[in-house]
Amino acid sequence: MALLKLNNVSLKGVSTCVPSQIEENKDYPFYEEGEFDRVFPTVGIERRHVLKKGQTCADLAVKAAERLISDLGWDKESIELLVFCSPARDYILPDTACLIQNRLGLPKNTIAFDMNLGCTGWTYGLTTVCSILQNGFVKRALLLNGNMGSSENSYFDKTAYPVAGDIGSATAFEYDESATSIWCELGTDGQQSIIIPDGGRRNPVTQDSMVQVEIDKGVKRSKLHIEMDWMNVFSFDLKRAPISLGEVLEFANEKIENVDYFLFQQSNYYAVRKIIRKLKLSEERAPLCLRNYGTTGASCIPLIMVSELSNKLKAGKHKVVACSFGVGFSWASICFTTENLIVSDMQFLD
Repeated sequence: MALLKLNNVSLKGVSTCVPSQIEENKDYPFYEEGEFDRVFPTVGIERRHVLKKGQTCADLAVKAAERLISDLGWDKESIELLVFCSPARDYILPDTACLIQNRLGLPKNTIAFDMNLGCTGWTYGLTTVCSILQNGFVKRALLLNGNMGSSENSYFDKTAYPVAGDIGSATAFEYDESATSIWCELGTDGQQSIIIPDGGRRNPVTQDSMVQVEIDKGVKRSKLHIEMDWMNVFSFDLKRAPISLGEVLEFANEKIENVDYFLFQQSNYYAVRKIIRKLKLSEERAPLCLRNYGTTGASCIPLIMVSELSNKLKAGKHKVVACSFGVGFSWASICFTTENLIVSDMQFLD
């Protein structure tokens, strides 16, 4: 495990944006009669927001960022760092963050770069951004995250496509010498249990990459779609999340009962509920966002703040632990404090 203590940085605000287009899982054509009703109690996803052709999660992140900058009252000239952390980049080259810097009208002295992470994109992005800010030479930063589950999963794969949604998010950080310390625990167990086999440098795209192969009844995909070993993923999630959370609380010398909210990465209802029950937490302290959005990758934790905790986080001081885990395998738990957080209203992209 890797432990980090980050000082002099405050989390100032958060914003999310989803597509206006909604797909209801009960209408998914590859479910057999009655299958949605059987699957829903376990998966817990009723609907998802899905991008239109030609749109990307960078478009969502840009709209979220524009709203957050406005709500914060920040001068764009004061933003010196922009990190875009997502596996869904607009191009192989250049970095999407560089293009977003231009789209947002940020100054040319802005540091801008991408990080390629999925489920742990927000927690790893936070540790990276705060590590740069804590010395005080860079004062303000934006962390943008995004997920494009609708295009990464095959439409003909009923085990994957109805699970994942599309979203973009923006989180704002500021150098602040009076800020409460941020405590981090991170780790990696490199496995290929979640993988898109082709399209990278190891296996470039060929004609065979695009062939849809029937894996099982109702499961057809190409090598440009996500393949997942569900049982290994569930086992990893259920084992690693409680351990990581316990380690970050011990590192921060914080008791579990003193934490106001626990924000867990959410891949399906069954897995996250099992983690919450194992830790003896109430749903009020560990809220869920799966039902109306599906799995949202690196933007899951900002989504919980916006969709489930907005009114509470806007007022007063709150101790929060965020715990993310998934593709890689990688994981991270972050213990931090918010105070009168700026939480923008949910944004929608037509």
